[in-house]
Amino acid sequence: MKLTDVVIDYGSSRIGPVDADVPAGTVTVLQGPSGSGKTSLCLTMTGFLTPSSGQVDGDLGVLVPQNPREWLNPRHTVAEVIEHTWAVRDAGGVAAGGRAGDAGNDATDAERGREAAATAGDDRRLEALLDRALLGPELAHHRCGELSGGQAARVCIARALASGVGTIVCDEPTAALDSSNAARIAWLINDLAEAGKTFVWATHDSDLVAATDVGYSFITL
Repeated sequence: MKLTDVVIDYGSSRIGPVDADVPAGTVTVLQGPSGSGKTSLCLTMTGFLTPSSGQVDGDLGVLVPQNPREWLNPRHTVAEVIEHTWAVRDAGGVAAGGRAGDAGNDATDAERGREAAATAGDDRRLEALLDRALLGPELAHHRCGELSGGQAARVCIARALASGVGTIVCDEPTAALDSSNAARIAWLINDLAEAGKTFVWATHDSDLVAATDVGYSFITL
């Protein structure tokens, strides 16, 4: 992703112009004090906000928001959030949720066997994704309204991974967390970046960035 002369003009305030490259397979830290425009730039890099001028080239990222519980339906389970994301990702193929055994009571033993195998495969896939986001399999059937702030942030990261989008844009994901959970999110970003994911990490906490060991580039507002 490349930002060229990006300006976000609210009339009473103005952000930019911003010129920046987001190299693939790295962490780019978006830094600046509160009110400097980090959230606005994150929304621009994920398509939620259109800049007043300038352009964003390359594929847009997927957002991990600053207030994750406000972006998760409290009535939905974690499994439903991830499975819906997979369904959207796979749209255009077989209808979401459609399996051989859905045809009715006339399903053969072979069809029922394929359905059971598919369900078990989905469960393993979900468990592996949750594990990658440092979430236990027991959380799959918890409603999002029951999650702690740290768990909700990691569910949003899991949802971003499930989307298949190449760049994950994290808008101060540790802002409302205690130091232990903030460190856990920081190391999760670190580990996923080392595994080849591309991250933009908006934060004003330079000490938290320095505590991890992956290489960074910086955009300063």
